[in-house]
Amino acid sequence: MFFSPPLLLLASLLTFFYFVSTNAFAAAQLPKTEVQGLRDIAKTLGKRDWNFSVDPCSVQYGWVTPNPVKGSENAVSCNCSFSNATVCHVTSMYNI
Repeated sequence: MFFSPPLLLLASLLTFFYFVSTNAFAAAQLPKTEVQGLRDIAKTLGKRDWNFSVDPCSVQYGWVTPNPVKGSENAVSCNCSFSNATVCHVTSMYNI
């Protein structure tokens, strides 16, 4: 059983784009050891507003305070350019 050239081309392209999209566009993540380090820091500082259910480098609520009141700023900054943009590392954090 042979496939027609247009159908074979379509199947090849779909397969290619599937693998590219699942690998190339994977969100960069912070290594588990650094997440644990942030958990330890949060415990030491008594922080309860860091959201560990999302990746700390995802810039989602719980890691960056949107429109903070002066004196209550909160942020974790990451560099996600490691290992072809699949790994992040914390570069700075502050909690005022």
